Amino acid sequence: MTTHTNTPPPRKRTHQLPQPRATEADNVYGKLKMLLLTGALQPGQKLTLRALADQFGTSIMPIRDAIRRLTAEGGLQMHTNRTISVNAPTPAKFGEIIKIRCALEGLAAEVACRQMTQTELMKLRHHAQRFEKEGHKARPNPTLLARVNRDLHFGVYRAANMPQLLEMIESLWIQVTPAISSTLRHATRGVKQWESFAHHAKLIDSLSRRDGVRARQAIVADIRDTGSFILRSGALEFLGDVSPKELRQPSRRQHRL
Repeated sequence: MTTHTNTPPPRKRTHQLPQPRATEADNVYGKLKMLLLTGALQPGQKLTLRALADQFGTSIMPIRDAIRRLTAEGGLQMHTNRTISVNAPTPAKFGEIIKIRCALEGLAAEVACRQMTQTELMKLRHHAQRFEKEGHKARPNPTLLARVNRDLHFGVYRAANMPQLLEMIESLWIQVTPAISSTLRHATRGVKQWESFAHHAKLIDSLSRRDGVRARQAIVADIRDTGSFILRSGALEFLGDVSPKELRQPSRRQHRL
């Protein structure tokens, strides 16, 4: 009979090389990337170098460098007339990214399950509880929900201790998080009926039991259910082109994972 233990294996100490000092461009890149990762920017939203420089209190040069990096990563788009906008993925591209996320984030959850510390697990449990508490309020704060959800997911992924995998996952989130946040903020779907509550509970329980396969299943189900809902809503076809009120109207065309 297999028994489970809540005592994680000791994490091996690795020699850390000194990190290069962050430049102003690195700081701007990190702040702008966080705006994308939290859904603070809307898909299709137009950005200007001067407005961003004023917002971050810096010159144009570091802004231009950050824009170049985030454009290469797929979070922003540079148009032929040199205007900049937040990426608004097509349904086909969105569906493809969701499938890739399931593979990569499922792997991260399974690996993290084997080596996660009790401190990390406690933080994740706190994020899950905070997400559920906010989600069951009469008027939940969608911005807070998005931030707590991100903290929960990336808390798991960081615990996997695989920097390259984490970087790949961040790149995918940058491309779709604005679209996900915008759609869920305006589409007709009661927060209290979200499947995420059950998936998060299963995830925390699986991590506590060191059940990597079940933890992977919970993460994949959470990603897939949200992605399927957004594709069925049809809202991705209109992101950046219509008002929030119009996003509530169902589309005749539907896309499935």
